[in-house]
Amino acid sequence: MVTQKKTDIRILQALFTDVRFEQIFATLDELHDAASSGKLSEVTNLPTDEVIGWLRDIAYTARETIRELEDPTDQGEWFYAVTDDCSLFN
Repeated sequence: MVTQKKTDIRILQALFTDVRFEQIFATLDELHDAASSGKLSEVTNLPTDEVIGWLRDIAYTARETIRELEDPTDQGEWFYAVTDDCSLFN
């Protein structure tokens, strides 16, 4: 079991590298470029509402991860999960 856990940690560590973060950023930037030029359908066949839903979920998860990294003792703000007010994520 200990060997399995070490392997799992190494797999995760291989996923969260500067190269991977750069790829995530580049992918989102490409999506942004398509959306801002009215060409979303050229980069995804998902409906706009679904893309927005994914982006909101990603933004929420990113914001919570940042909050937890900056202050691991903070218990969070429960209202983030029940609002569509995107200003909370800025």
